[in-house]
Amino acid sequence: MRRILVPLILACSFWVLPLDVLAAATDGGAQQQAERRIPVRVVRATRRDIEIWERSVGQLEPKVAPLIAAEVAGRLTSVRVDVGARIHKGEVLATIDPGDYELAERLARADIRRLAALIRGQRLKVRRLQALVRKRSANQSALDDAEARLDALQAEHLAAQVRLQQAQRNLARTRITSPIDGRVDATQVSMGDYVKPGTPLMRIGNLHWLKARLPYPETLLPRLHAGLPVRLTSPSAPGIRVTGRVSHVRPSITFGSRAVQVIVNVENPGPWQPGASVTGEVRVALHKGAVVVPEASVVRRPAGTVLYLIEGGHAHQRRVRTGVTRDGQVEIRSGLAAGETVAVDGAGFLTDGAAVEVRP
Repeated sequence: MRRILVPLILACSFWVLPLDVLAAATDGGAQQQAERRIPVRVVRATRRDIEIWERSVGQLEPKVAPLIAAEVAGRLTSVRVDVGARIHKGEVLATIDPGDYELAERLARADIRRLAALIRGQRLKVRRLQALVRKRSANQSALDDAEARLDALQAEHLAAQVRLQQAQRNLARTRITSPIDGRVDATQVSMGDYVKPGTPLMRIGNLHWLKARLPYPETLLPRLHAGLPVRLTSPSAPGIRVTGRVSHVRPSITFGSRAVQVIVNVENPGPWQPGASVTGEVRVALHKGAVVVPEASVVRRPAGTVLYLIEGGHAHQRRVRTGVTRDGQVEIRSGLAAGETVAVDGAGFLTDGAAVEVRP
């Protein structure tokens, strides 16, 4: 009996042991498989408008900056303003010796009086001849000559009046006045200089309206045009931002810098000064309703740019085409629809079909 029981007990022990080992191995494999789930955080793709702004640093200039020049010849007897002076429209800036122009005005007035006296005498002569012709005591040709002489004197009188007006205009031009309110930006003459018509005297800059000149690379020329929104700031007045629109774009490209000039006309907010630097941002594009995801969701793989969609506890790789990146958000041009769930944190550790554990 002992010979039969001992082998039987040994055989049963050999059969039981592998089952226990197999059960333990199975539990360990399941635990290991559970531990292999990759923790990720997910987000839904959304839609938003993306604005593309291009920045440039330029310079402020007066929108209106006339160059004041002499309109008559003469010697400057005074220059009443200097660089930096604030002036008002109509204010006298300089004076030219008016002596010659005063004499020309007096001569024109004297000529007018002389011709007026001659016209009065000729009219009397015409009347007498008219009376004599009616009485047949004078020849008609004499009357015609007298009337023609009267017409000539009247024409000379009109010409003398025009010369008087011209003399008065020249006399007034000896007082050089400002055509605008502004500031003297440059002077090119001093008292005692002899000037001719067209000689530059000074430049006046208007401070109310300014012009921002912004250089941009020539590659942006197809995207730049009048009417685009602009944001302007200047370090001369921190904290002040002015919004406006592009006034015009210079069609020519600067030879030295290969830059395109964008001009923006704006009203001076107060403390801005011509000559100061200005930082401008021009909105060159607006993508309405673009699909966007966080920048961390986009992963580079040998297959290209991909996202990992999370469905049913697994990651599914999808190839996408991206656009611009703004404020940590990447535009998805194709391959993803708004509302789909993608991995964010942990996306770089995923592969196609990997099991994941979504964490808040």
